[in-house]
Amino acid sequence: MANKNHAKCLVILGIVAAAMGCGVAQAESVSSSQLIAHENAVHELQVNTVGILNNDERGAATNVILDFYVGAGASITSFAWNVNVTSYPGSYLSEMQLTFTDSLGYGVTFTPGSGDDFDGTMDYAGFQDLGELGQVFAVGADGILRLEFHDGFKDLAFDEPEGVWNSGTLTFGIAPVPEAPMVAMMLGGLLLLPGALKRRRR
Repeated sequence: MANKNHAKCLVILGIVAAAMGCGVAQAESVSSSQLIAHENAVHELQVNTVGILNNDERGAATNVILDFYVGAGASITSFAWNVNVTSYPGSYLSEMQLTFTDSLGYGVTFTPGSGDDFDGTMDYAGFQDLGELGQVFAVGADGILRLEFHDGFKDLAFDEPEGVWNSGTLTFGIAPVPEAPMVAMMLGGLLLLPGALKRRRR
């Protein structure tokens, strides 16, 4: 596997707040805009990239968009990749991108083949703690983490894909917001603390 410079691969588009985590979930690639829901908050989301096409520049109607429910207000704290991608002749590996955001479009753009200004097939793997780059962001009240697979520049004809994610997984570290009962217990404990300290001093 060819490891790339992690910092170069990640471009900040927007930042919000952070929280806590529990649970694990796995998700298969699905058709555009289909929501993958999980009953419980998760601390890790794994996405299968097999066969996902890069069609056009970000925002194009033909792009593959995957929505995952990760919990209202959950923070995206880290990102790992282990993928094999192909850029078709006429396009570049350095133009194949993934943007992961909240449902309003605030988040991070990732370029696995950053600096590889040629076409072909390559393996890329790595891990990035988003906190180290100041790029942790939180999803909104709808709890949606949105993935858009796109190209940095449209080189080929309108109806031709620029490349394909042949295989591999993307793994997102997630810190869910504490549930209300847990928060109430924590606050209750803090309220009882002064009384306990007074009794100990007597």
